[in-house]
Amino acid sequence: MTVVREIGGAEREYWNTEIQRFESAHPLNAFEWGMVRSVDGWIPTYLSAEQDGKFRGAMMILKKRLPYTPFTILYAQKMPVWDYADDDTLAALVNAAIGIGKREKAIFLRINPNIPEALVEGQKDKFVALGFRHLQQRWSFWNSPRDVARVDLKAYDSPQHYYNLLDGQTRKDTRKARRRGVTIEVATTKAELEQFYQIFREFSIERNFMVRNYAYQEKLWDTYLRQGMGRLLVAKYEGKIIGGYISIAFAGKCLAMHTGSLQEYRNLGIDDSFVLEVIQWAKERGCSWFSFRGVGTTPAQEAFKQKFNPKVVSLVGYYDLPFMPLLYKLFYWGEFTLLPFSWPLIIRTRKLADRLMKVLSKHLLER
Repeated sequence: MTVVREIGGAEREYWNTEIQRFESAHPLNAFEWGMVRSVDGWIPTYLSAEQDGKFRGAMMILKKRLPYTPFTILYAQKMPVWDYADDDTLAALVNAAIGIGKREKAIFLRINPNIPEALVEGQKDKFVALGFRHLQQRWSFWNSPRDVARVDLKAYDSPQHYYNLLDGQTRKDTRKARRRGVTIEVATTKAELEQFYQIFREFSIERNFMVRNYAYQEKLWDTYLRQGMGRLLVAKYEGKIIGGYISIAFAGKCLAMHTGSLQEYRNLGIDDSFVLEVIQWAKERGCSWFSFRGVGTTPAQEAFKQKFNPKVVSLVGYYDLPFMPLLYKLFYWGEFTLLPFSWPLIIRTRKLADRLMKVLSKHLLER
């Protein structure tokens, strides 16, 4: 019989050790990821499925309360993790999640397991059979993308072998920054993290995407990076940090997290140097893949990623398990109809607010 229990911080090592045995394990499955997400209001519950004392699977459920309401939403990011053929364990984890949903007055639970779409094509959908609704969307504003660009590191004997198989122009591009006097270093202090965050925030405004606050980056530093499960690379030019790149590694996989650079130094070619450095580090760690996350939202982004020979991996995508059908329909409409329509206005408002703050800051400094 499969038993599911909630575990806490005292069993962090148990969780991290056991979960890495599964093929579908992902860097966002580490116990630390729940700690990171708690910074922006997601409270984690860790479910461990066991049979005869043996770990059989897990699901980290993130809970967020909707403002000014008694209701919550639940999200199991890159979860559940289990042996795909073990239907009993999957059913036990889902049943435990349903119990949490009722307890927490959840409108619905969303999952997006790290399972390739090709693995389940032509088969009976295990999640639909358990009551989930399979969404057809391939992207969401608040979830990991369904189509990802991954470099298959198992295809290369060594970091040098990988480098040798890049095309000549890409190899030249990765050397450009150093030829122009840029150094790529591993950050060792929070002062460097703070400088990177300011650059990353400016970069996000320029590129029209939202970022979380500094506390989120700091928690990444305090969990993944300080434990050797990730790195912040910084590019320095004439003694100044001009860009950075955060990646994390867990369960033999490496994931790009955040990157940004100052616009006036972008012609120095630091982006190519960052990517090569991260991929070679991942290979040295024995990782099976490096992921850029999404394939790219613009032709320029997609072309840049393709220089490094990734493969597009399509995952099974999003599944929702509604607990309150009417409220779920309202949330779904807001996510996939209202939010895309209003997004340009949100971005313009953010840019205007940022410009206003800069003007006010300058005015106060001049007084």
